[in-house]
Amino acid sequence: MTEFVWKIGGEAGFGVMGAGILFGKVFTRTGHYAFIYPEYPSLIKGGLNTTQVRVGDAPVNAPSKTYDLLVALNKFTVEACKDEARTGGSIIYDGKNTDLTGINVREDIQLYNIPLLEIAQNAGGDMLMRNTVAMGASLALVGYTLDQLDVMIHEIFGRKGEDVVKINMDAAKGGYDYVKAHYDAGKFPIKLEKRRMRESKFVLTGNEAIGAGAIQAGLKFFASYPMTPASSILHYIAAHEYDHNIIVKHAEDEIASMNMVVGASYAGARSMCCTSGGGFALKSEALGLAALAETPVVVVLSQRTGPSTGMPTWTEQADLRFAMHASQGDFLRVILAPGDVTEAYMHTQRAFNIAEKYQIPVIILSDKFLSESAATTDSSDYKPLPIERGKMITQHMQPLPQGGRFKRYEFTEDGVSPRPIPGVIGGEHVATSYEHWENGFSTEHFETRKKMVDKRARKINFMANDLIPPTLYGPKGAKLTLVCWGSHKAPVFEAVDILKKEGVKVNALHFSCVHPLHPLAYELLLKYRKRLVIVENNSTAQFGGYLKEKVGVQFIGSILRYDARPLFPEDVAEHAKAILEGREKDAVVYDRTPVEYYTARIIDTKEAGKGLDKPLGESKHTIEVI
Repeated sequence: MTEFVWKIGGEAGFGVMGAGILFGKVFTRTGHYAFIYPEYPSLIKGGLNTTQVRVGDAPVNAPSKTYDLLVALNKFTVEACKDEARTGGSIIYDGKNTDLTGINVREDIQLYNIPLLEIAQNAGGDMLMRNTVAMGASLALVGYTLDQLDVMIHEIFGRKGEDVVKINMDAAKGGYDYVKAHYDAGKFPIKLEKRRMRESKFVLTGNEAIGAGAIQAGLKFFASYPMTPASSILHYIAAHEYDHNIIVKHAEDEIASMNMVVGASYAGARSMCCTSGGGFALKSEALGLAALAETPVVVVLSQRTGPSTGMPTWTEQADLRFAMHASQGDFLRVILAPGDVTEAYMHTQRAFNIAEKYQIPVIILSDKFLSESAATTDSSDYKPLPIERGKMITQHMQPLPQGGRFKRYEFTEDGVSPRPIPGVIGGEHVATSYEHWENGFSTEHFETRKKMVDKRARKINFMANDLIPPTLYGPKGAKLTLVCWGSHKAPVFEAVDILKKEGVKVNALHFSCVHPLHPLAYELLLKYRKRLVIVENNSTAQFGGYLKEKVGVQFIGSILRYDARPLFPEDVAEHAKAILEGREKDAVVYDRTPVEYYTARIIDTKEAGKGLDKPLGESKHTIEVI
């Protein structure tokens, strides 16, 4: 596969993330695939923001540890990112405004000194348009023309008027022409050719895919309180509420939003909310209400680092156990963890069907990595699923006698009771947070309590066809099986491909339905039980412990990361090979660079580690999967 990795960095407020999306769409529109991965601190201004755009002539669904070309909008970007350059990599910077004195850049790295600010100002723009200049310069280096960038500028800035469009186009052309006039662009090692455009290709983030999937599933009520990295689901659905007759409520807090969703679902509307870990904690009481009242709800939990506020704009997979056990008491819930943008769309539809068919809460477990990364996808992968509303009753029935109540919680073989929505004649009943009789009235009758618990739990025996089986990727006769879940599908699958090129046979088992487990999960885990390695983005191998508990399997090793960044394919491949060769058992991946994104400074890790038993960066981490 021909590949080009472009990265842009600078302060928050300089359009770094927007530039990445725009640049990725340029290549998508001209027949390539792109994966766009942003990193940024919890700041509106300042700090270090970066966005990586990985372009390929085949689908790409994971970021790379290294880049071919870096656009540095300030000095610190060079200082922080210079060592990530591939052999023979390049850096674009503005020498008139960025003094690189004192920064040791490798000799193999080509520096392109381009007056980004001056070119932007000559076009009538300001500092914000330096990224537009840099995009034009970058296209010149890879042998592209400017026409598709011009089209994208028209699409994005057209609503601001022709003057703004012209300034941006002139800025891009200025960067393009400067490279052609002052450098031999032909020597740049990577050249990309425009390919046949497929009209069905487009770029979506994970959160946009969840929002689109919810709309396709018939969402009619959405209530949420903004919380990074889930907030853009609210933004996306709010932007489409009038087109699809959806009520969108920006609630006053997380508790209110969850209660609104439970109430709307009780009324018969397909309902959803979204949040991150801290907000989910506040929603847990109402989650239990939905479970006891057997009211279907869909909750999106997009994970970030914790506990508490943690690092709000960074990623982790450490809320799995929390999602499994949130709210008091025993009750059935389904947890779906999409592995990529396409799965985010498809599994969101499945979440609504499962919730209504079994009258339970369904949690969509995403994370910052999936939520905010964007990927080129094909519309043929986005299939509408039939809407299944289960035993919901919307037609009037025989009127009940005076004072009569419908058996809303009738004991049934499959545990699912008929569900009349409010207003249906003959369906009058009580819905409560208390344990209840079949007609909904509260009870403290012990035998009925047991029978109700058993009824609700019995649903799991009938849901095998609705759960999603794990995906086995790679050769069946592999010497090692990497077990992963959720957003790390692509990095782990790509690691399998990397090792294949080295002649190392490794395969991967990915779970997007993490609770309950599909019956096939037991079969595959037991089949490969002597060579399983758990790969997770947390410190305690939470999913590995769950699999040990449910299936009884042991893991011969683990590959974990919990420093707030996702696992990269190169890391997984490196440590999988080391485990296979017996050089390590439990690998912990972390970033050893001294970069502080929040304050945009370099921190001496030896100084930062003073006062600890061991200097920072030398500690050992051991993990027993429990």
